[in-house]
Amino acid sequence: MRLTNLEEIVVDIPVPKPGLKPAWTPGITLTSSTVPIVKITTEDGLEGYGVGTALGENISQFLEKIPISLILGWIGEPFGVEKIMKILRIAAKIGPRPYVIEMALWDLIGKICKQPVYKLLGGFKDKVKAYCSTAELKSTKKMVKDAQDAVEMGFKGIKLRARRTNISKDIEVVKAVRDAVGDDIEIMVDANQAWGHLPPFWSVKTAIEFGKALDKIDAAWLEEPLHEENTEGIKKLRKTIETPVAGGEIGNDIFFYRDLLVNDVYDIVQADVTFSGGILECRKIAGLCEAFCKELIPHAWNNGLAIAATLQLIGAIPNCSWLEYPYAPPCWTPEVRDAILMEPILINKRGYVEIPKGPGLGVELNWEVIEEYRIK
Repeated sequence: MRLTNLEEIVVDIPVPKPGLKPAWTPGITLTSSTVPIVKITTEDGLEGYGVGTALGENISQFLEKIPISLILGWIGEPFGVEKIMKILRIAAKIGPRPYVIEMALWDLIGKICKQPVYKLLGGFKDKVKAYCSTAELKSTKKMVKDAQDAVEMGFKGIKLRARRTNISKDIEVVKAVRDAVGDDIEIMVDANQAWGHLPPFWSVKTAIEFGKALDKIDAAWLEEPLHEENTEGIKKLRKTIETPVAGGEIGNDIFFYRDLLVNDVYDIVQADVTFSGGILECRKIAGLCEAFCKELIPHAWNNGLAIAATLQLIGAIPNCSWLEYPYAPPCWTPEVRDAILMEPILINKRGYVEIPKGPGLGVELNWEVIEEYRIK
């Protein structure tokens, strides 16, 4: 079965007012969400879809430089995932990360086999606990209200953000949320320091001070507390605090994660299917983590199609206990986040999300929405 076409579709979904103010981009308000989709078609008319990173229209640069006929020739037929991976890894080192192509291939493979991807890659579980992953640096009162609402929805874990100009305010928020939700709800905290692109910047001393505060509230983990290349600082932090340290969300491939694991940098690894090589690459990374007796809990602050791909990965592996479930009302709700899907991905009252059971990535695209907001 030959591949006959590869097409890029870019959609810009409006974000409701007043707009989203993510902690990882201080000072920036998002009024829309750019969703880069790749469609791969076979000679029999089957279609596979993948989605790029949350950074938006980055696959365009890759497709503009390399003829689509050449890409399809490298892959050969729908099952040729490994044939393209070395090329995608190299391309990602010198330009935008083109792993959306790999994701679309897996969607296509699942449709050919009439199976969800997780069944083809391990079939370990049919559901996973979800934690509510917040986005904004709200006041203590508002964060407490959001946390209580999340618990009412069924969430058994909540991830807070910690990038205020004074960490005493971050500590205040974390303590107040713990008091409000009780000891049965897991609390994770993300400092969003891995990229190191915008202040405030944390020192090892700051990370240790904050980590010791998390020890007192029995936090599930402290995420990205230092720049990703400050591995010695991260290791020093881990030796000083009891709270597990998580990170690695923007790593590029298995070689990056091999080095993280050999050097014992993190307690929990957080590869991302859009950033870190795609579904199969992350399946390999999960295997590496399992060999080092560590969990892979994927980073997944993204749109609905990327979350569906993440769920397919999670369903295939034995060492993942949580799904990151992006939820930041009123601007980032399942209806906005998953607007390109026919049905949003929802958490049930027991705190779990089902792995999509349809063929491929397991979800259907909403072409009415895609065409309405399509910009390319």
